[in-house]
Amino acid sequence: MTEAQSAQFRRFPANLTRALLLTAASTDPYLSLGASFAKGRLAPKDRELAILRVGALSASRYERMQHVPIARGAGWTGQDIAAIESGNGIVLGPRAGTILRFVDECVHRVKVSDPTLAALRQHMSDQEVAELTLLVGHYMMTARFLETLGVELDDHPTGWDALLA
Repeated sequence: MTEAQSAQFRRFPANLTRALLLTAASTDPYLSLGASFAKGRLAPKDRELAILRVGALSASRYERMQHVPIARGAGWTGQDIAAIESGNGIVLGPRAGTILRFVDECVHRVKVSDPTLAALRQHMSDQEVAELTLLVGHYMMTARFLETLGVELDDHPTGWDALLA
């Protein structure tokens, strides 16, 4: 690695970053966008629900491996995580169920239906809806990148401290 590449890897020392370094200039902006979600308006539980659901819909073992511990830290139980991954929003309650439906439609249909968007706006501000939409797209892109390139799982989840500093 060059010194510049090593600096990026130190920000997020993971196999994902190694794969991103194959690109000419995408690593820094990609990592910065990913870090922005932890600093945004979305509640950690909402953010991790969306990430886990995108990971499940995309069959991304890597996203799951990285985010299950974060989801647990945000307050989701093992039973909740199973419901998120299976798409069983009924057991999660109205707010989480609506977010789950939003993610499903965003992944499958691209444009979310007006009734689902209206239901989500009963629980979230316009800023949160915008961040959630961008988050879903970011993790869809990530899953496709990971799966297409066959990025191997890391030995353990990667800490976010250096990325968020």
